[in-house]
Amino acid sequence: MSWVLDQYLDEVSRGLSGLSASRKRLVIRELEGHLLDEADARGISDEAGFRGMIAEKEAPEQLAQQIANGEDGDATHRSETSLLAGALLGLATGGYLWLQGSWPWYFALVFGTAHGFAVGTGIFLVRNRWQRFGPGLRLLISVFFGALLAIPLGLTGHRGFIYSRLMYGAFTGYLVERHSEGRPAWQPILETVGFTCLDFLQMAFFHPRWHYNWTLEMAFNFTLTLAVLVALNLRRVMAGRWLLAIRGEH
Repeated sequence: MSWVLDQYLDEVSRGLSGLSASRKRLVIRELEGHLLDEADARGISDEAGFRGMIAEKEAPEQLAQQIANGEDGDATHRSETSLLAGALLGLATGGYLWLQGSWPWYFALVFGTAHGFAVGTGIFLVRNRWQRFGPGLRLLISVFFGALLAIPLGLTGHRGFIYSRLMYGAFTGYLVERHSEGRPAWQPILETVGFTCLDFLQMAFFHPRWHYNWTLEMAFNFTLTLAVLVALNLRRVMAGRWLLAIRGEH
């Protein structure tokens, strides 16, 4: 993504000579994801921006020493924020289904748990693994993983496995990757309307006898979209606070 970032990570990697090769790769991947999260939070997308951000960091050998002394802290922070973001998604979607009144509380609970932790937390945890790819490929991978992680959602219902539920996972993955950087408000609104139309078309084609309630489906999809945007913003804020805390230790 950035030549300056790649060079910085290479120098840090050379300073981690005391770690095993597999552990070093994991630490560098976590560090890369952490720096990319900071770049997202600060709106950095060009080489000049990355150069300025890296210039603010410790020298690579100093950072390598700090990582070697406490390498698990950043991974723990990222795991905790991913769990929190997933919980927020599950609370929003499951809570909406329960308040809507058409789902029993236990189905709403199962759906919220599956969507929040299997899809939401899962996407946030693995997303850093494809951040080095181009935007189009990142989006495609995120959509695929979202659909894959949504398999438990297909079991939430009275009609056996409902494959169309995978679309919610795919849409969640799309939103997480697409809006990892701030975008105008009209874009998620238009995307949510487009997804609802796509959902209607697949329902009309595969299940023509099922009634499609546009009002309820549109409201649920907007709830999902808003929850993802809030979760992304929460992770940016927490990443910023984490960075400030780390800087305050030195």
